[in-house]
Amino acid sequence: MADPLVALACGLSAAFLFLLLFGLSVYLLWRKRRTQMLYRGLIPTTPTIPRCTTPVLQTQSSSYGSGGVPFFVPPRFKKAPNLKEGKEEREHAEEWELHPDLHTQRGSLTVRSWFPLGSIRPDLYQLPEEPSEWTLPNGSAVRLWFALRYQQEREQLVVSLLRAANLPAQCQGNVTLVKLQLLPSDERRYRQAKARRKGCHPQFNDTFVFQVSNSCVDQCSLTMSMYHVDHQKKHRLVGQVLIPLRYSELKETAGKVQWRDLDSESDQPISKNGDIQVSLNYNQSLHRLTVVVLRARGLQCCSDAGVCAQVSLKIHTQVVRNKWTAVAKGNNPSFNERLTFRLLPMQLDTACLTLQLQQPSTEEPVLLGIVVIGPFMYARGRELEHWNDMVSKPQELVRQWHPLGSADTVQGPQ
Repeated sequence: MADPLVALACGLSAAFLFLLLFGLSVYLLWRKRRTQMLYRGLIPTTPTIPRCTTPVLQTQSSSYGSGGVPFFVPPRFKKAPNLKEGKEEREHAEEWELHPDLHTQRGSLTVRSWFPLGSIRPDLYQLPEEPSEWTLPNGSAVRLWFALRYQQEREQLVVSLLRAANLPAQCQGNVTLVKLQLLPSDERRYRQAKARRKGCHPQFNDTFVFQVSNSCVDQCSLTMSMYHVDHQKKHRLVGQVLIPLRYSELKETAGKVQWRDLDSESDQPISKNGDIQVSLNYNQSLHRLTVVVLRARGLQCCSDAGVCAQVSLKIHTQVVRNKWTAVAKGNNPSFNERLTFRLLPMQLDTACLTLQLQQPSTEEPVLLGIVVIGPFMYARGRELEHWNDMVSKPQELVRQWHPLGSADTVQGPQ
């Protein structure tokens, strides 16, 4: 009799516990649902829009899912029409129809839509009003237009490169570049402008700023070298111009458009003594200066004894090391010899390379030609440019031809 009673009591207890757990679960779900409904009641279903505006687009949802947020596009404020602005727009449209090629823009500001000046104040520049100032050069000379301004309070030289004209035929289908360099204060760095239009009259419309102290303006020069990039991605020098800076002249011609005809460069020897081709590389981490003497051409040899090249590393006026190549035959000898020198980075501004082509002799070697490659203290023109390219391109051998001069034309440090 006791066993059925125990079984009945256990069943009733189990049923009571099941009902208790079920009721507790229902209560918790109801509390959670009620909390969600209260939270949703805090979010407005219709966004508030100011009365003075008209919304462009309004998107609204009847229910918000998990993570849903109401979204609408901000209203657009309408502005009353301005008769003066409408007149200016019509004048601008008429000017565009008359001169469509002059309204190219690059940067945020333009000067009467002729050329951009970036963040430079446009009222500082005076544009040419006479068409004669844009006259093309006579003959085969390449002309470059630019504007200079020196801001004394900021100690800044502002150079605006505008356009070029009369490029050779081999340059018209290629990219045209201009490298600007300030010597001697910024001789290791250069700014580069890329033409925005190809052809014989490319346009650059670029502005560059050089930092120059007031006390150094009269000792500096601005050099601009023009290149065209051929199908092999090599830079071919078209010409260059060197502009000595004078504070009085900069003040007088501030902001005025100027032009210069570039000094043309040719692949033919420009010296009666011939040319020499050299590759340079400087590894700053290893303190190693590498000179590769490749070949020479157009030499005036006195005999058939052959030619060798003597390469000297000089610091200030002292010769640190001399090295020689092997002897090669002919008026156009090929050397292809690599010579290395140890040079500290702090000595780059005071060191130079002297290359001499000599003919061996029983008494004294016969000097055929000499060239000095180095910084602004020693060299100018392509010799200075070759040295600067070597410093700025440590990952490659920079190759270039140099005209040979006689011994009496070589000058010491300047």
